[in-house]
Amino acid sequence: MKALLYLTRRKFINNFKRAVKKPASLLLIIFCAAYGIFLVVMLAKLAGQVHFDSPKGLVVILTIWSLYIFLSNFASYASRKGIIFKPSDTHMVFPAPISPKLILLHSAWMNYLLSVVIGIVFAIAGLTVFGVAPWRVMLLFLIEIVLELSMEISVMLLLYTNDRIPRNVITWISRGIKVFLIGITIFIILYFKKYGITLDTASAFIDWPGLLMIPIVGWNIAAYRLVLLGADTVNIICTVLYLLTVAVTFLAAWRTKTDGGYYEDAAKFADDYAEMRKRKLDGEMVTGIGEKRKKFRKVSESFKASGAKAIFYRQLLEYKKERFFIFSKMTLLCLGMSLILAKSMEAGARKSGVPQLFFMGIILYIALIFSGYLGKWENELKNPYLYLIPDKPIKKLWYATLMEHIKSFVDGCVFCIPIGIGWRLDMLQIILAILTYTVLQANRLYTRVVAQCILGDTLGKTGQNLVRSLIQMMILGIGAAVSAIAGFMINMDLVFPIILIYSMIVTVATGLLASIRFHTMEQL
Repeated sequence: MKALLYLTRRKFINNFKRAVKKPASLLLIIFCAAYGIFLVVMLAKLAGQVHFDSPKGLVVILTIWSLYIFLSNFASYASRKGIIFKPSDTHMVFPAPISPKLILLHSAWMNYLLSVVIGIVFAIAGLTVFGVAPWRVMLLFLIEIVLELSMEISVMLLLYTNDRIPRNVITWISRGIKVFLIGITIFIILYFKKYGITLDTASAFIDWPGLLMIPIVGWNIAAYRLVLLGADTVNIICTVLYLLTVAVTFLAAWRTKTDGGYYEDAAKFADDYAEMRKRKLDGEMVTGIGEKRKKFRKVSESFKASGAKAIFYRQLLEYKKERFFIFSKMTLLCLGMSLILAKSMEAGARKSGVPQLFFMGIILYIALIFSGYLGKWENELKNPYLYLIPDKPIKKLWYATLMEHIKSFVDGCVFCIPIGIGWRLDMLQIILAILTYTVLQANRLYTRVVAQCILGDTLGKTGQNLVRSLIQMMILGIGAAVSAIAGFMINMDLVFPIILIYSMIVTVATGLLASIRFHTMEQL
């Protein structure tokens, strides 16, 4: 145990030293922490303004959080992908004479630290915002920290370390958990599909006794309601069931014997996790760990081109080899978000009388939060031939990004058309929204070149991403302010023309600036 504590302490110290040597990492952590505190404070003020600052309001938040964390955590544990192992663990930690259970708990301690932090936030919010009595807050904190963590740790140990149960039985148990989680998700979706997504239906769903009867997660919510809102028959019965389930699961995990049978799966997971991290740093959209190898199609076509045009046709051939051509996970994500936003925000956008501003804000926010997704552009910058082709830098930069622009246009159509139709915007506004989305995505690519030229490798990937994000925030903020002022003072129909013209000017300027420094990037 002392060896694991020493290892944790040394990791923390080394990470701190690395952050000091690379201030960008430290600044990013401080910025994220400050942004998180800002969000908590603003949400607290909002809760008071909408009269949500009561124990019932806290129950609503806890219910949503419990459903989210239960579905995500148990799904990852069922796949044996909820614990992060590193390649160094397979060589240094697994062979050590330490209990496999302790090794597993050591690898998962960050998960539980997050749960403790969230529990503290809820406790403080209960006292300061929601007006909950101190003794109720203490009971709430005990449920979150003791009962929830005991349940989560016990399930994790049973799925990872139970060597007595045959592997195929564990596999079927894991599949059963997945089916159970999928069933809960489908049930929630069907409920809101039938009754619609409104505050009244959401409130009715949270107060519905049937929700409390869902095993484990419903019983957990019942315990929250018992503490915060008082006792009723359903709350008492479901809370007792939850306490019994936690006790039985904890005893079963305590008595489980293991010889480290999960080490082999953990070693493979460590390699997959390291590969996933590398791909994310390269700007790829990675939705899972240990994804299957891509299958490519056979392409018999050939193209002939000279100079910078050859870059575009090579990329076109690469996309033709893909199973779904230029349609990717980003396309599916755009489609899913657009369908949800078209349905859920239709009433609010139309009642406001300024749906154009709503739509513009969504597009700008999407452009900002997905600024780290660069598609194949990141890998393109690593190809030496890109800099050796005898052509003008501006042409090379244009043809190297042209395929990504086409892909952004298609994703923009998938994202903007359902929202525009759902919100009953006219066709011109939808077309301008698509073009704005495409131009902003182009700006994201060129900003990447500018950030890399400015910083080089002095601040690493983190510094480049931070600078790129700050540049984009400044650009998007100015554009949003100018178009909103024009919309309120002149005409709302000018919102998209102005943001489009502004975005085109800024993107062309960024592209020209990037092309000037493009010939020096090979040295970086």
